[in-house]
Amino acid sequence: MSDLWKRPAMLSASMLAMAMAACSPGTPVQQADSNASTANMADALPALPAAVPLQAGAATSLATAPAAEALPATRRVRVAQVARRSDAYAYLDRAQGVADAIGDAPPDYAYDDGRVSPWVWQTSVGDRRYAEPVDGGYRYYYYQAGADQPYLVRDPDYSYAYSGDDLVAVYDAGGDLLPANAYVGRADIASRYYDRAEYLYQLSAQREHRGVVAANWAARRAEIAAANAQWAEAQARQAEWQAYRQAHAAQEQAVWQQERQRRAVAAQRFAAWQNQGFRTPAPQPVAYVPPPQQQRGWIPNWFGGERQAEAQRQQQIRVQQIAQQQAAQRQRQAQAQQRLALQQQSQQRANLQAQQRQLAEQQARQREAQQQVAQRQAQQRAVQQRAQQAAEQRRQQQAAAQRLQQAAQQRRQQQAAAQQRMQQAAAQRRDQQHAQQLARAAAAQRQRQVQQAQQLQRQQAQQRTQQQAAQRQQAQQQARQQQAGRAQAEQRQAQARVQMAQQQRAQAAARAQQARSHPQPQHPARPERPRDPHQS
Repeated sequence: MSDLWKRPAMLSASMLAMAMAACSPGTPVQQADSNASTANMADALPALPAAVPLQAGAATSLATAPAAEALPATRRVRVAQVARRSDAYAYLDRAQGVADAIGDAPPDYAYDDGRVSPWVWQTSVGDRRYAEPVDGGYRYYYYQAGADQPYLVRDPDYSYAYSGDDLVAVYDAGGDLLPANAYVGRADIASRYYDRAEYLYQLSAQREHRGVVAANWAARRAEIAAANAQWAEAQARQAEWQAYRQAHAAQEQAVWQQERQRRAVAAQRFAAWQNQGFRTPAPQPVAYVPPPQQQRGWIPNWFGGERQAEAQRQQQIRVQQIAQQQAAQRQRQAQAQQRLALQQQSQQRANLQAQQRQLAEQQARQREAQQQVAQRQAQQRAVQQRAQQAAEQRRQQQAAAQRLQQAAQQRRQQQAAAQQRMQQAAAQRRDQQHAQQLARAAAAQRQRQVQQAQQLQRQQAQQRTQQQAAQRQQAQQQARQQQAGRAQAEQRQAQARVQMAQQQRAQAAARAQQARSHPQPQHPARPERPRDPHQS
C-alpha cells in the first residue's frame, strides 16, 4: 500500500487554530470576505493527490454491485457493545458529518474492480467515503484517517458500525439503534460488508484512478443528496443522536468548516460547467492543504467526551506555552544581539566594513541558495507539469485509440450488417425465384391436371356414349328377339289351333261315320265347356 493511502490527518495544530477561529465567526461582511479568500485559496492550492478531473461525454450505464448475500465472507466480525449507549451514535454522526461536508460536490475519482466502478471522496482531514450502486440505491463505506477498514457501512436499509474488527452498533434506515440482541442476526451481512470495504480500499490503491463521467454524476447527484437528507431527518427524530450532536457540535464544526467551503466551491463549479453543456474544459478537482501532523483518527478515543475535551484544552495550553517560550527566547536572542552589536560598534569599528562585506556575501549566498531552491522548485513543477501533460496526452491518446477502435468496430458492425442485409436480400430473391418456380410448376401441373381431367371426361363421355349406343343396340336386338319370339309363339299357337281344329273335324267326321254305322240313343246334349285359350 502506497504512502498516499497511509496519510492520516485529524486533530493538529492547524485544526486547533480553526477551532479557535470558529469561536469568533465575525460579522457577515467579514464572513463573506473569508469565503471569497477561501475560494481564491482553493484555486491556488494543489489538487488532492488522488483527485482526477471529471470526464465529459454521454452518460453510461452503471453496473450494480453484488447483493449482500452474494458477497464473500472470509472472516466473521465479533459482536460487541460500546461502554455507553450514547457513544454508539459517534459512528453514525461522524459519517453524517462527512456527508454534510461533501454535500453535492462530485466524486474525486473512480476506479474499476472488474464489474463495478465505485466513486470515492477523500477529505482534507483524511476521512474517505466510497459509494457503489446497488438495487434500491447506493451502498456507502466510511473510513477514518489512516485506516483501511471501515468504521461504518450503510445500505438502503441498515447501517453497521465497526470498532476495529468488532461490530458495535446497527441502525435501521430511520437511524434507530437496534437492541444489542439483534446484532448477532446481522453479523453475517456485517462481516461481508467489512470484507468488501477492505477489498475496495486496497483495490483503489492498485487500480488506475479515472475521472467520473460528468453526465453520470449529474444523473445520480439528486439521489445521493436525497439519501443525505434522510440522515438529517433521522437525526432530527432521534433524541440520543441529537444529544450526541449537541455535545460535539463545536468540535465537528471546527473539523469540517474548511472542507465544507471547498466542496461548496467544487459543487458551484460543476453546476456552472453543467449549465454550459460540458462543452468547456472540466473544472479542476477540489484542492486541500495536508495537515502538518499525522494522527490515526478519532475512533475510539474521540467520542470519549470530557476526556477528549480536556486533552484538547491541555494541547492548546501546551501549544500556547511553547509559543510563549519561543517568543521569549527570540526576545532574549534579540537583546543579546543588540548588546553584542553595541560592543562590536564600540570595540571593533575597524572590522565593521569586513563584517558588512561578510554579511553581504552571506546574503548573496542566501539569495543564491534561495534562487537555486526556487529553480529546483520550478524544475519540479515543470517536471510535474510535463508528467501531467504526458499523462493527459496518454489519456487523450487512449481515448482517441478507444474512439478509433469504437469507430472501426462500428464500421465492421455496419459492414457486417450491410453484408447480412445483402445476404438476406439475395436469400429473399432466391426464395422468391424458387417460389415463382414452384408457382409456375404448380400452375403447369394444375393445367396438366385440368387437361387430363378434361381428356378423362371426354373419354368417359365417349365411353358413356358408346355404352348407351351398345345398350340401345342390345335393347333393339332384345326387342327384335322378343318380337321374333312372340311371332314364333303366335305361329306355333296358330298351328296348334289349326291342328286342333283338324283333329276336331277328324273326330267329328269319325263320330259321324260311326253314328251312321251304329245309331245310338240320343242323350240330352251336354253344354260345351269353355275352351282354354292356352291349351293347344
